[in-house]
Amino acid sequence: MTVSGTRHLAPAAVVAATGLVGRPVFSTSATDARTALLRLPAVRDAQVRLSLPDRAEVDLVERVAIGRWVTGAVEWYVDPDGVLFGSIDPAGAPSLRALDDRVATRTCAGSSGGRCVDPAVVAGALRLARIGPGELRADAVRPEVHVDPVQGLVVRSGAGWEIRFGTPDDLEQKLSNAKKVLSDNPTRRLDYVDVRSPDRIVFSPQ
Repeated sequence: MTVSGTRHLAPAAVVAATGLVGRPVFSTSATDARTALLRLPAVRDAQVRLSLPDRAEVDLVERVAIGRWVTGAVEWYVDPDGVLFGSIDPAGAPSLRALDDRVATRTCAGSSGGRCVDPAVVAGALRLARIGPGELRADAVRPEVHVDPVQGLVVRSGAGWEIRFGTPDDLEQKLSNAKKVLSDNPTRRLDYVDVRSPDRIVFSPQ
């Protein structure tokens, strides 16, 4: 069997997933093998061709990782559709990272990954992950993006304060609002800045 198109998956894992090993060609189904491959979270599409006497060719189209998604102790790769998947390539995704603190995401991903995150949340979290050290305020030296089960998208500064964005809609406006508050208060002690409503900014302590 020949396998092409792999980066995130080991060819041996692809071969095993097809279910074709050790079975004669006339008693197997390329359609069934393809269906089995599509169950692998890292696979976006697959083609399987069988030919006598015992040849099989597998062409994969794997998912494109746009960032890293952490659930519990596991760091997954994530694609624009919100699919979490593992990879044998440690450099197979950008360094952009979000930590998802929701039990539902961790339960959905289990041990193999899957379509577990709203694509809008993925896009919003990775947008916030592009914020660099010091971009928000001088003491924000280790900004970290979380998806909180109550507050939604949150950026934790590494200095003891955080920005609560809520849902990913109107994110650029929310981010602009947060930056203005921080610019106007460059050294003030903060616990949080809440910009979940673009029309009403709350920060603590007042």
